[in-house]
Amino acid sequence: MLTMDAIEQRRVAQAEPETVVFAVKALYGLSREGVTLPLGAADKVESGQICLTLDPEADQSGNVGVIDYRRGKLTVRYAVQAVFPGLYDLTMSRRYDPGLFSPVRIVATDDCSLSPDATGWHAFGCLDFLQGSVWGGATGG
Repeated sequence: MLTMDAIEQRRVAQAEPETVVFAVKALYGLSREGVTLPLGAADKVESGQICLTLDPEADQSGNVGVIDYRRGKLTVRYAVQAVFPGLYDLTMSRRYDPGLFSPVRIVATDDCSLSPDATGWHAFGCLDFLQGSVWGGATGG
């Protein structure tokens, strides 16, 4: 039976959330080193230092995170654009149509394991290049 006392106990009880969903509102990142990026099946480019920022054209659902305390998991998805000197070098080489060089759009997903005290995490990340950017459909190892 639901009594006034039971209702008051529920009201003052401190419930610990099992899951928290949050939005990523700002992000930038700089790499310390460049990487070799594929250009089709036979060509590649050295990126040089890479700068990432949130993609202003991305759907808001692209920048979101979920913490699952019960499972000890954190998943964050970022929709970003990448800029790097190798892109400029490709454009100036005139080997490719400059119209191909729209912003490099990427969805990065980090699947993380939370530390037992939830003060840190270990991340395993994955990048998906979006269709329409120069590396759309790229795969690699």
